Amino acid sequence: MTKLVLTNILRFVALIVLQVLMLNYVYLGGYVVPFIYILAIMMLPTRLGNIPLLLISFVSGGMVDLFCNIPGFHMFSCTMMAFFRILFGNKMLTRDDPTEVVDVPSVRSVPFEVFAMYVLLLALVYSVTYGLLEAFSLGNFGLTAISMAVNTAVAWVLVMLCQLLIKEKSKN
Repeated sequence: MTKLVLTNILRFVALIVLQVLMLNYVYLGGYVVPFIYILAIMMLPTRLGNIPLLLISFVSGGMVDLFCNIPGFHMFSCTMMAFFRILFGNKMLTRDDPTEVVDVPSVRSVPFEVFAMYVLLLALVYSVTYGLLEAFSLGNFGLTAISMAVNTAVAWVLVMLCQLLIKEKSKN
């Protein structure tokens, strides 16, 4: 249990530092910012209660907002993503066998297609929420919709690449 807590804390710190110090300054086409820190929320243990999940998401989004000088956009988007994880994500991860509990969602703990859809759903929720808050208008919705779709795709690719490139230690 202590190892799991320490792993999650280190993952959060590393991904938030990577996001704040590097990825927030990468603008693809002027409209797209790659978001990698959402992986930390996606990989929180499924046995974590709903309130702790929402609070951790709220605080992690707040940390990114604090360093980006943005008034709550990431905070709200992360909290919304956690809410959708509670509603749909855990059901997606155990749809083949509802009695089986996945400790930590990853590409190695569930079938690839299931994890890919899980990441896509949560990245979409995050990107749509963030995009609508950032635009704060439906006046130029076409451009906003394109930005949200590309943000979702970039976040999905980054998360899946991280999952595929990071090797787990063998349990010998």
